[in-house]
Amino acid sequence: MTFDKEPYEPVAVDMTPMVDAIFAIILFLLVATSFVESMESDTSIQLPSAGKTLKAKAPPARPIVVNVRNMPGGRADYRVNNASFSLAQMTNEFSRAKVGNKDQAVVIRGDKHVRWDDVAKVMQACAQAGITKVSAAFETQE
Repeated sequence: MTFDKEPYEPVAVDMTPMVDAIFAIILFLLVATSFVESMESDTSIQLPSAGKTLKAKAPPARPIVVNVRNMPGGRADYRVNNASFSLAQMTNEFSRAKVGNKDQAVVIRGDKHVRWDDVAKVMQACAQAGITKVSAAFETQE
């Protein structure tokens, strides 16, 4: 007795639909993800550097971050939450924040090309508003 064997056909799995589904999932995740940049971390400011890394206490919750930038003509631009403020407006903003939080802190991020007088004016605005927790940001060299 002889049996006629059918020719052997290898089974092939088509990967195209799976690859399409994976790309669709990746595309969905990229579109659905929101990338939020902090308004306080203005990357165009070049912070001055210090010699060693300092160990400091963690800042209090939600300090007010003031970016001081040197503008053409030698004048300073003061920005809080990406909005430009004059010194008088900044003093009023600090006073309102001080009423809401007795331990309000201010972090000054002055560009390394800005005059020290402009940073000192922010400190004076803090003092007029009654804010005593004032710090300055700088980069460390490791």
